[in-house]
Amino acid sequence: MCGSLDAIESAQSAVDSYICLNKDNIKDIGQYLIIYGLFQALYVQQDSVLNLCKGMDIPPLPNGKDLETQYSELYEVRELRNKGIGHPTPNKKGQTKDTHSILINDNSITLYSYTETGELSFAEYKISDCIEQQNQSLCGILQKVIEKIGSTEKDHKDKYMQNKLRECFPSDPQYCFEKIFQAINLIKAHGESVPERLKSVTSFALSQTKDLIEGIDTLDGEIKKRGLQDDDNDIVIVRLEIMDSKYPLEKLKEYFSSESKSSINSRDARAYADSAKEHMLDLVEHAKHLDDEYMSTD
Repeated sequence: MCGSLDAIESAQSAVDSYICLNKDNIKDIGQYLIIYGLFQALYVQQDSVLNLCKGMDIPPLPNGKDLETQYSELYEVRELRNKGIGHPTPNKKGQTKDTHSILINDNSITLYSYTETGELSFAEYKISDCIEQQNQSLCGILQKVIEKIGSTEKDHKDKYMQNKLRECFPSDPQYCFEKIFQAINLIKAHGESVPERLKSVTSFALSQTKDLIEGIDTLDGEIKKRGLQDDDNDIVIVRLEIMDSKYPLEKLKEYFSSESKSSINSRDARAYADSAKEHMLDLVEHAKHLDDEYMSTD
């Protein structure tokens, strides 16, 4: 899908460049080079739109119709490109031995065709008409793509909109960090050796730290479950905030845990807590923003 969209856009850029070109100077620039490039861009754009539809399970040619029947104007552009530019002479076994040539004159192309028996025929095409007719046809097809994308997005939102990402976290993260900082100050005041009667404070800080880490892991799992891609800038930011929040919290978990001898002192813990709080609160805001997007019907 992304590859097709890129090709459609690049081809349109080439077509737009031709439209904006000063036609008085086209012969000096190289009119055959320009026209060859223009029709190659139109051809590639058609293929890209048809591939896009195929990738999204949208039938651009319904009821078994072929391109010539369903979109004769697109077929004519393809044939003009194939006969006059792409394959002007027979190149496959079994192909009819017709040959073709084109004559370019300002805004028109005359396509000459010679049969194997020497019969000559010709047809004239206006370049501006070819561009306009293709634009109209492809816009009609792409409207189906837009509708399919809208329908798919609505189904996706309906599936997940009730599962609030904000609810992955404790209801009041500020309270969690208050208890974390309280425990750090207590450890610092007692020279890293907390009296037994006050260890409930550090145990509670440890539980708050674990709750925050669990919330981050839950959010990460929800994002993966929803198939949100890293080429979305908002998701890139969320993933960075996840990493920047979780790392200092893991260090605080080590600091508060009585099961291991931590190499972190209270000053380190304070720095980790400051960093975790900043990124964690930003992460919560991003989760709320994503919830709002899922509730949106735009």
